[in-house]
Amino acid sequence: MIAYPRCFYLALAFLLTISFSFPSSAQSLPEDTVDPYGPILLSENGSWCWFQDERALLIDDKVLFTSVTSEGYNTVSEWDLNNHQTISKVLTEGSLPADDHNVGALMLRPDGKILTVYSGHSIDSLVRFRSTREPFDIRSWEEESTVQHQGRVCYANLYHLEEEGKTYNFFRGNENNPHYLVSEDFGESWESGGRLFQFEGRSYLKYVSDGKSRIHFVTTDGHPRHFNNNIYHGYLENGRAYRSDGTLVGPLSTGETSNLKPSDFTLVYDGDLQTRTDVAWTSDIQLDEEGMPYFAFSVTKDPISRGETVNTSLGGFDHRYHDARWDGSNWVSTEMAYAGSRLYPGENEYTGLISLHPSSKNILYFSADVHPETGQPLLVNGERRYEIFRAERQTQDSPWHFSPVTFGSAEDNIRPIVLADSNREVILWLSGRYSTYRDYQLKVYGKILPSPAENNIGKDKKITFLISKDPDNYEADLTVPYLAMKLAKENGYQTQVILGEGERTAFHLPKLETIGDSDLLVLFLRRIALSTDQMVLIRNHLQEGKPVIGIRTANHAFSVREEIPSGFVDWWDFVPEVLGHENKGYGPATEKTYIQFIKKPGKGLLSGIDRQTWKSDGNLYLIGNSLDPKAKVLVSGISSGKSNPIAFRRKAGKSKVFYTSLGYPTDFTHPHFLQLMKNAIQWTLK
Repeated sequence: MIAYPRCFYLALAFLLTISFSFPSSAQSLPEDTVDPYGPILLSENGSWCWFQDERALLIDDKVLFTSVTSEGYNTVSEWDLNNHQTISKVLTEGSLPADDHNVGALMLRPDGKILTVYSGHSIDSLVRFRSTREPFDIRSWEEESTVQHQGRVCYANLYHLEEEGKTYNFFRGNENNPHYLVSEDFGESWESGGRLFQFEGRSYLKYVSDGKSRIHFVTTDGHPRHFNNNIYHGYLENGRAYRSDGTLVGPLSTGETSNLKPSDFTLVYDGDLQTRTDVAWTSDIQLDEEGMPYFAFSVTKDPISRGETVNTSLGGFDHRYHDARWDGSNWVSTEMAYAGSRLYPGENEYTGLISLHPSSKNILYFSADVHPETGQPLLVNGERRYEIFRAERQTQDSPWHFSPVTFGSAEDNIRPIVLADSNREVILWLSGRYSTYRDYQLKVYGKILPSPAENNIGKDKKITFLISKDPDNYEADLTVPYLAMKLAKENGYQTQVILGEGERTAFHLPKLETIGDSDLLVLFLRRIALSTDQMVLIRNHLQEGKPVIGIRTANHAFSVREEIPSGFVDWWDFVPEVLGHENKGYGPATEKTYIQFIKKPGKGLLSGIDRQTWKSDGNLYLIGNSLDPKAKVLVSGISSGKSNPIAFRRKAGKSKVFYTSLGYPTDFTHPHFLQLMKNAIQWTLK
């Protein structure tokens, strides 16, 4: 991957600004130009399983992540968040087979060195480990060392407890039960600790630690292929095991036998052990600011018969994601999104996976090949595709809202990992072909989202969003409610979203009469006709001098080509009269749009937006020479050799108007687009 220094981006933006002309001057940007807030290609070859932690670390301005190449090489990579350069170190070459279950766990040692522990996928009894020779430097590692266990081993989960001065590695060992090793020298050497559970099942655990004295876990009864799983929670502290409410279960084993089993702990999800429905599997667990656990898991609604290995095509097409939190006395668990179908037959419970924000129980990411609210397949050229979604809610009791991180992808996007500090959120994921856990060809991508500034500038201001849903309206039914939630959460606006219904030629916006007290209307509508009474309500808003914002398809919001039934009206002149331009069609649908700045950032509508390369996955909307000469162009787009205004402001009568042809689904997880929308809202309401 080629990465350029920041000065390159500054110079590029300046040259584009002074050379700007529109509508169709031939301009282009280097194909390898990097958008610092867009998806960044980090590795051409890598994969990971999800029963190892941590698989990635955020240390200052660097991300470290571990993966297994398609050839079976264990690697540790570093991503510099400042210049987006990456380096990678191969730790195994030919000693382990191709299998993403072999991926290592990472831990930042108290002395700054990086520890990694990894094992084969139950191929031998060796736990392998090594550390870097120097602090914070993955380029040089000590030679691999091993610990011999009594049974075949798999997985690694590393936690250092400060109060004990010990480091733990939890792994699957003898009889497929969880065991643990202990180190008193940060992983330089290890001794057998004991056996966590002893029972006939093969439980799947996810762990998390407070780093001081306590390690939490959630566990299944077994593999969902073989068991109608329940999920249980417990924690370990000072050599003892406890239920969620602090009730002592018993001492932690220090030998090769144990008196503990999953069902001794607190039941979180009842999968009904007697019936073959609602089979659960653990996905992720984190701790909130008070040290209380929250976690996510998947549920297979249509599993095949227990133990089935032949007729695997008969199930695994309907998965759901659930979130759960401990409220201090009870577990609160809800279904929060459709997850879609299995990754491949035979592992019918494999989903694209869900991953939690490490410091906010109100943010998470997941992969799905369906619309998360309706379960309808996500199709690209007739084939289902897994996409990455960001989910956020205003409070822990509010509904989740979703926005795509990837969309319309040529390949599947799976297995997200979330990292965060006080300044930013970082998401990693895999993209490519995943045929089995031993046969894959995947790339690793990353994306950065700066932490948003929160203020109360929207107090006492009401915004109403008017949206329509159809296959050509860019998932506005997902992205606009997500944006409305963020405006309420981060800026204190009162927001409401009105999703229309019915045929486009006879469309209805429920409760449109409530817009009378709205300070701002935001339109993301595509080619609809409204009843005469409803169109009058929108016209009245403008006649009162209230502002309007149009997003993307708003430049043909009421431009209906079909015959309109009696009692309904279109409004073709809305675009020239209100938005101040004409719709002249679109650039090639496959070409992305590079954004160039016209106005100096730091003032007004471009406040808070760095002059860095910015790229939208959406194609360019064309307006020719039709733009109102009094309109103030803020940014322009370059695509397929054409340049065209894509965001501008103007006045329509007494109403302030802002329009942008941005609004492709992935724009709503780009910080520059979000800031532009916030600035536009603040300007219109000033």
